Amino acid sequence: MIEDKETYTLRELIEDLPISLREFGRKYGVSEVTIARLRDGKSGMRSTINKLLAALSETYNRSFTMRNVEGITLRGETKQKEPSAA
Repeated sequence: MIEDKETYTLRELIEDLPISLREFGRKYGVSEVTIARLRDGKSGMRSTINKLLAALSETYNRSFTMRNVEGITLRGETKQKEPSAA
């Protein structure tokens, strides 16, 4: 499995899957091509990314969101950095 830490990259979560990308995509209803595109930094629709994060959360038995997974590009949106506390 994966180590416990504060943030992860989408690439590491996908590359460390305990099943093949094809099996994972089939099980959770996300195209293997779409998963590979997202892993490689291409943009995706929010609904698809949320579906992928939910599937990864179930697979690894921990919560993955846009807040703790880096390397996600939303189609038509830019991920804003939260303002730092002064």
